[in-house]
Amino acid sequence: MMEWIAPVAFILAGLLAGIIGEKVIFKKLETFVNNKRIAGGNIIFRSLHRMTFIWFVIGGFFWAILSAPLKPDIAIVLQKILTIALLYSVTIVLARLAAGFVNLFIRRTEGVPTSLISNLAKITVLVLGTLIILQTLGVQITPIVTTLGIGGLAVGLALQDTLANLFSGFYLVISKQVRTGDYVKLDAGHE
Repeated sequence: MMEWIAPVAFILAGLLAGIIGEKVIFKKLETFVNNKRIAGGNIIFRSLHRMTFIWFVIGGFFWAILSAPLKPDIAIVLQKILTIALLYSVTIVLARLAAGFVNLFIRRTEGVPTSLISNLAKITVLVLGTLIILQTLGVQITPIVTTLGIGGLAVGLALQDTLANLFSGFYLVISKQVRTGDYVKLDAGHE
């Protein structure tokens, strides 16, 4: 019974540190950044929302597993679960950051938010994070990447006209030749 005191103490310390980190330190840093008007500060704090609590709790559970009298097999499985949770939370933060900064960049250059490009950035980060998590678990990702490449080629050939229109739209947005509110008249008479 005495050998479980340290693991329970680590879990409680992780919970307490997470609550203090989220409610006190995180709020004071957010206020400081908002007062100094640091560019992108709001995006960073929205991306980290609730993650500091989760990271402290994961740290508390990790130290509890290391100090607990568990069988090595169970300890390894629990450590892998915590590693997956940590990697997934970091992936979510990076996806939020990517989408937020893409939106900020587009808003500053064009004045109009384009959610399609920010969603593509977010999906790209989430797919890469998922591949990293799978590789951490010991899953071979080379066949998955190959399958995604071949599937992308098949979809590209099947949706050739639709993708041509999509990339034409991307080109128009990026080249800034046509902006929201412009009047356009086509040769076919469409306005």
